[in-house]
Amino acid sequence: MIAGVRKGQVPEAAKLGVESVVALDDPAMVDRIPLLDSIADTVGGETVARLLPRVKRGGTIGSVLGEPSGAKERGLVVRPSRRMPDSKRLAALAQAVVAGELVIPIGGRFPLSNAREAHRLAERGGTGKVLLTA
Repeated sequence: MIAGVRKGQVPEAAKLGVESVVALDDPAMVDRIPLLDSIADTVGGETVARLLPRVKRGGTIGSVLGEPSGAKERGLVVRPSRRMPDSKRLAALAQAVVAGELVIPIGGRFPLSNAREAHRLAERGGTGKVLLTA
């Protein structure tokens, strides 16, 4: 399994125990990815467009964002994934966060009055979640 992250997230992602970590915002690293059987797309846009040539013909794209442009033309199978909210699962995840078993990186905390600044940080692709507080 290969984890695809931003350059700044590579050291942290390497701790996950995957075969390798690729910085998806580094074209040279993306070019070195071997042909893949499938990818899971949760980002879309330019990132998935860069990865499509790395998926074998007949390979599968699992996407929470719909069909990536050009996937069918490359002979790829697209499997959309839509989930309904699951309150029990969300409660279990919240407990894991409280217990320190699940760590969610925080890229910034902003008061609601600074929502514009928070949005700019999120658009720049900072590392971690951007939180708005009351």
